[in-house]
Amino acid sequence: MAEKNMIIALVLSIIWSGLGLIYAGDIQKGIILAVLAIIAELIFLFVSAIFGIVVFIIWIYSLYATYQEVKAVNGQ
Repeated sequence: MAEKNMIIALVLSIIWSGLGLIYAGDIQKGIILAVLAIIAELIFLFVSAIFGIVVFIIWIYSLYATYQEVKAVNGQ
């Protein structure tokens, strides 16, 4: 697999949870995180503001997972 650019991957994850993982090649985990982020965001907007914390946790995990995945793909 070709090397992936860490900055591009992390910027994609900042834009939306899971996009960086999809870019890095872990499509299944990326889609799962993106769907979880959408569900948590909808619950946050329409049900309870406390889910903002869940959205934030998913976002941080997505950044961490993207960082780890790109390191693994690049063999670092």
